[in-house]
Amino acid sequence: MATFEKLSFYSLLALIVWLPIPLGSNRDWAWSIAEIWIALQSIMLIIAYRGNLPFEPLKQYKTLLFGLMTFQLWVFVQTLPIHWEWLSILSSKSAEIYQLVGAPEGFISLDSRMTLASLFKGIAYTMLVFNAIFLVNSSKRLKQVVLIIVISGTLQAFYAAMVVLLDITESPVFGFTEKGIATGSFVYKNHLANYLMMALCMGLGLIATQLHTSPSDSRFVFIKRLLEGILSRKMYIRLCLVIMVIALVMTRSRMGNTAFFAATAIGGIIALVFYKNKPRALTALVGSVIAIDTIVVGALFGLENVKQRLVETSLGAESRDQVVIWSLDIIKDFPFTGTGMASFYTIFPMYSKADIGFYDHAHNDYIQFMVEAGIPATLLLGIVVLYALWRAFSTIRTRHSKTMKGIALGCIMSIIGMLIHISVDFNLQPMANALTFILILFLANASAVLPATGKLVTIGSSQRSKHYVESTEHV
Repeated sequence: MATFEKLSFYSLLALIVWLPIPLGSNRDWAWSIAEIWIALQSIMLIIAYRGNLPFEPLKQYKTLLFGLMTFQLWVFVQTLPIHWEWLSILSSKSAEIYQLVGAPEGFISLDSRMTLASLFKGIAYTMLVFNAIFLVNSSKRLKQVVLIIVISGTLQAFYAAMVVLLDITESPVFGFTEKGIATGSFVYKNHLANYLMMALCMGLGLIATQLHTSPSDSRFVFIKRLLEGILSRKMYIRLCLVIMVIALVMTRSRMGNTAFFAATAIGGIIALVFYKNKPRALTALVGSVIAIDTIVVGALFGLENVKQRLVETSLGAESRDQVVIWSLDIIKDFPFTGTGMASFYTIFPMYSKADIGFYDHAHNDYIQFMVEAGIPATLLLGIVVLYALWRAFSTIRTRHSKTMKGIALGCIMSIIGMLIHISVDFNLQPMANALTFILILFLANASAVLPATGKLVTIGSSQRSKHYVESTEHV
């Protein structure tokens, strides 16, 4: 049965790498593969535990689980047919629209089929968190998950950069037209930029787990540590970060680059002020990323193009700000219930006041979630994210484990970067980005509760009783 458990864990690692490959899993056939994958992974876990899953660890993640499960329950309610009288009370505007077209029954959602598809995606997200809680039960596995995120980001970055540098005009696999801008296996450059931002931040956290906290008492010790660092896995990870920064700059994503630099700077300041037993090399790490990667590498591979795009940005030339403004009217009409998940493209044409082209997303996930899910449900998800951010902050401030503090730092930077980037784009819509971000929220919680060494072990010969083995944390 341990074999099924290991297979399930390896399938989790493989899924992380797979998610961005089929167009960011942002097509119905692609996210269906991921949903089936997660379902099979769950079945393997049930078989591994012989149906007696240990529910004790779930208590450590109750806020994350409660938020995700409650949100999916609300999305389910959005898809239910509701009697006209009740629908008029819950969402008078939805009842009015359905009655206007002579529909035999009404829903909270104005596109119940797309909302149902969104519900299946949401259930898959929640199931993956359950699976991760059972599978990622040790500091070793925690680092493996982070390492796989970095490897996946590096593979995407290398592929994207090669397509641009080799001047390939058509993507080798899906045949999309390439325009000299890095997109990787994503369709939209900002989605790649967002994915690389998360992988970069987690990579920085991974390097922080390997930094020495004790001072070098002599020149010999300093030189020895320097050589060890050059020859260690840390240098491979550093090289991965350089490759990802090159690709990030090549995306020419204004807010993608801005979000990463801001997340690095803010996260670095937080670490320098609050990091317990702060490694001396932490300052050099943060400084090198900002200085060397962004100035030297960026100058060679196109940072000037990003800067030029920022300078030329004009609210008069951009129509996305107009979409956000008009979407506020939708929120006023559907403040509590929303229009149904994945229904933005259906409802927005009713509120558009000019011909600005087709918009299937609001280019602002805060606005889109309030439009589709309503203000209360959006605030619920906000609480889940901020709570994960707080737990990661508490970890770097109070724990002694280098592993947990480093991973928590990476989570802090990733969450800050995501909160910045989604203010101008729809990065939580592709499954690859959304599921990776949810995994990062899980990692932020896990870094606060998992023991620095040891793992979830079986008591006795049966697997009915399990518990966490706590041990002394490494300083």
